Amino acid sequence: MKPGTPLEKDIQRQICEWLQLKKYFFWRANNIPVYGKNNAGAHTFRSLPKFTPRGLPDIMLINKGIFIAIEVKRPGAKLRPEQAEFGAKCVLNNAYYLMVTGIENLQEQLNLINLII
Repeated sequence: MKPGTPLEKDIQRQICEWLQLKKYFFWRANNIPVYGKNNAGAHTFRSLPKFTPRGLPDIMLINKGIFIAIEVKRPGAKLRPEQAEFGAKCVLNNAYYLMVTGIENLQEQLNLINLII
């Protein structure tokens, strides 16, 4: 990581604060399995619940009846294969999948699809 490059969690927080300020209907999704101990006492991750897809976006938003999946990445970062697959499924179902690196980048992309408030 380059010095001064913001952490993904900080970018997510800034975007969520901006979305809240603009009164968008959105929610965060943490798609990380629960970490704990198994019956043998070893530290492990539990499996994701059944029907929970891998690659869920960080933020999900509905605006004007349109579903928008928002994956937040640090500048220069790439989507993981399961994230790209989830994005492709969104597009196939007439939803939007945006990979963004900050508020300005999100605003630009929302402007392109005429969904900015």
